[in-house]
Amino acid sequence: MTRTDRETVRKIQKCPDAFLSSDVDGELIIVHGQTGGFFSLKQVGYQIWRALDDESDLTRICERLCEEYSVAPEECSSSVALFAQQLVDAGFAEYA
Repeated sequence: MTRTDRETVRKIQKCPDAFLSSDVDGELIIVHGQTGGFFSLKQVGYQIWRALDDESDLTRICERLCEEYSVAPEECSSSVALFAQQLVDAGFAEYA
């Protein structure tokens, strides 16, 4: 998927049956049940992951992040889209 394609897909959802997760001292460790691949999420990555519990729309998640942090909307959108793609590629989420 190209950068432009990633940025036009605006919704993702977690694949809860695909992973196990644990919070360790403010860091979230997510392990894929079949592949053994894992992510270690801190700060903004962890915040985005938690936001996906209530919100699948990446645009709305970006709006929240822009309100909290001093980041340009375009930069936020691009970064969140890339992070979402990494979650999908690793099998922790899927496009909705």
